[in-house]
Amino acid sequence: MRQIEWAMWANEQAIISSSVILFGGIIGIAGFFQAWEIGIYAVIASILVFVVEYPRGKRVKGRTVERKFQKPFTRLVNCSGLLGRNYFVRFLFHLVLCAPLCFILATIMGGLSLFVTSMIYLAAAFKGEQWKPVGLEEKPAEDLTKKDLKSFRQPKKPPPRAPPQEIHDNRV
Repeated sequence: MRQIEWAMWANEQAIISSSVILFGGIIGIAGFFQAWEIGIYAVIASILVFVVEYPRGKRVKGRTVERKFQKPFTRLVNCSGLLGRNYFVRFLFHLVLCAPLCFILATIMGGLSLFVTSMIYLAAAFKGEQWKPVGLEEKPAEDLTKKDLKSFRQPKKPPPRAPPQEIHDNRV
C-alpha cells in the first residue's frame, strides 16, 4: 500500500477553502453584517491563500500534473524560501488566517474549511513532507536530443490489408 501524501490533500483543500472564503467575504460585505470589515478581510485572505496554494508541489513518486498558469506562482513561492516550503509554517499561516473568519456567519464555513486545511498541513509536517517546485527544473541537453527530438519516419509500404472477400449473389 502506498503512503498518503498529506500535502497534496491540503493543497486541494486550501484551493477550495479560498473560493469558499471569497464567496463568504463577498456575502459578508454585500449582506450588511455588523462586522462587515471581516468580509473585506476574508476577500483579502482568500486571494492570499490562493496565491500561496495555487502551485502544486512535486509528488514523491509518480508524475505531478501542473495547474494551468502555475509557473509565476511557483516562482513566487519558491523565492519565499523556508516560509513557502515548510509545512509547519503553512500550518501556522492558515491557522492564524482562519481565526477572524469564524466571527461572522457569512465566513464561518470558509474559516472552518481553512482550519481543516491547517490540520492537514500539520499532519504533512509531522510526516516529514516538504514543498518542492514543479516545472522550474531545467532538462539536460542530452535528454532533449534523445526524447524530445526523436521523430518517426514516414512509412514506405502501405499497411497490410485483409484479402477481399468474394461476394456471392444468392438470388434465386
